[in-house]
Amino acid sequence: RQLQQVLVDHIQDEETEQFPQLRAHLPAATLVELKEKVEHAKKLAPTRPHPAAPNAELFHKLVGPGVGLVDRLRDKLTDRST
Repeated sequence: RQLQQVLVDHIQDEETEQFPQLRAHLPAATLVELKEKVEHAKKLAPTRPHPAAPNAELFHKLVGPGVGLVDRLRDKLTDRST
């Protein structure tokens, strides 16, 4: 219940505060570019938690796409949806 409330609050903050401010201050072309970057990152990112992985930018840039590929392969083989 607590997690659900935190998530609801987070989503509401994004939808009512953060996203409208971004729309007001950034050109539409920049927003489209950011959206495309986020979609590209989602395609490469891991789909499963990896708590033992180091929390370092270099690690995520170098190893993250490979980990994501393995995760997506595991998801496919086990019929797990993301």
